[in-house]
Amino acid sequence: MKRTRRFSALLVSLCLLAGLCACSDDVQEPEQNTPQKSETVETKTECPLTLPVAHSDTLDPFRARSAVNRSLITLLYDPLVTVGADFQPQLILADSYSLDGKTLSITLKKAYFTDSSAITAEDVEYSFEKAKKSDYYSARLSNFSSVDGSGSTVVFTLKSADVLALSCLDFPIVKNGTVQSSFDENKLYEIALPVGSGRYTVKGTLPNATLVANTRNVRGFDPYITEIKLFEVTDSDGMAYGLQIGNYDCWYNDLSSGEYIRVNAGLSVVPTNNFVYLAFNPDKTIFQQTEVRRAVSLLLDRESIVSMGFQGHATASVTPFNPAWSSMKNIAVNTTVTAQTQTALELLEGAGYTNINGYGYRASRTKSLNCTLTVCADNPFKVAAAKQIKEQLAAVNFNVRILELSYKDYSQAIANGEFEMYLGEIKIPANMDLSAFFSHYGAANAVMEAEVEDGLWEINPSVDAYGKFVSGNMSLTDFCLLFDGETPFVPVCYRNAVQVYSRDFTTEISGTCYDNFYGIDKWQTKTDEDQTGGK
Repeated sequence: MKRTRRFSALLVSLCLLAGLCACSDDVQEPEQNTPQKSETVETKTECPLTLPVAHSDTLDPFRARSAVNRSLITLLYDPLVTVGADFQPQLILADSYSLDGKTLSITLKKAYFTDSSAITAEDVEYSFEKAKKSDYYSARLSNFSSVDGSGSTVVFTLKSADVLALSCLDFPIVKNGTVQSSFDENKLYEIALPVGSGRYTVKGTLPNATLVANTRNVRGFDPYITEIKLFEVTDSDGMAYGLQIGNYDCWYNDLSSGEYIRVNAGLSVVPTNNFVYLAFNPDKTIFQQTEVRRAVSLLLDRESIVSMGFQGHATASVTPFNPAWSSMKNIAVNTTVTAQTQTALELLEGAGYTNINGYGYRASRTKSLNCTLTVCADNPFKVAAAKQIKEQLAAVNFNVRILELSYKDYSQAIANGEFEMYLGEIKIPANMDLSAFFSHYGAANAVMEAEVEDGLWEINPSVDAYGKFVSGNMSLTDFCLLFDGETPFVPVCYRNAVQVYSRDFTTEISGTCYDNFYGIDKWQTKTDEDQTGGK
């Protein structure tokens, strides 16, 4: 098939953010609003909690810029769906849904904003349009062309079929007409906040506001923590220290910096959808051979890379999908998370790489296994992982030279196709959308096609297979098996985040990467009386 190969003009960063979107029939219903009858009524003691809020930022869900404030926003605004720890969608404001080809229909629950007005389809339409234009939510909604609704029914139209489209709908729902139209970029904290329906509502003005529990929340919200104080922070570098000295009680650290600072505090591991992978450049002829790509994957001891490269803050993966995704529970492929060195060697020898040349590299009559591995020097996790990969490939005399580049130079090199192999990370949307890899102009710039003759390009079979999977015409198992055999790029791991919290908590604290305060209604801390010894 003749195609002209073009490299994507999009920059691939060390931690590329893609949009978030997903759908599944395996939907977990939230708890009903109607309380269960009981002989006794529990008396709840109010528990104190302080959370960080970013300096000079807003809590407007479509304009907030800091990770700290985006985390808080999940408390203030409810979405149609949220995504659980198993990466499956859970209905929040949506009561039911149906997906037919490119049409996704939602029926709304009977729910109210904090000003007591009912939530309608018009509010959802309004929120969708604001989200589509926002920096943070636009990518995950890129496959949605339009929305139309009336009363309690909302109909979304997709640009292309996506069997996992439901989780796109995790954007905040706000009351129609309440988003401030103009504002001062230098005074974001002065933006009047749109009306929401979340678990908490804002009382006062930033940064001296408090969050007050919304007992009319559609989830049937009855928390121990009825009021949350906010503590203003100016940068992320001192966040761990601020928690340790007691400025605030909880902090979600996504570990995107590639460093982990130990803190004398409680800690829970939070799986994320940040995918770490090894990509090939097809202009490097050795990677046009499936046997070579497959051998690279087999040579990786992913458990060692996770342990030593990422200091244990990741989960090894042999497929491009998150092992924490419940749909992957019974999916098996031939590659394992530990190295299969002998199998890899047999593949390479079968492909003609039977000699060791004068440089000590494994070679065929015309080519040698010798290449560069480009990595972002600004991320210690990635640099350490690259060194692990270099050592593991050396087991069969596959020579790798590590090229460490600054973030800016790394991003430019990947976007321009100026690499032989590169170690990258990209945030996969909640609908497990891999179009960054399988689209012709995908931002990951991973190997999808190779020039086998002058002007003749061969597209990797996994591209067509992925299209069939997304449209519902291929099973997840069949796609993963085909991908494993073709190895267009090499999955390494999915990185984890951590929830760090004060030891004043008396209950387990574990949010999700989509809602850092998932289950906050069950959270308890020592009361003020406990902390002062009853004095």
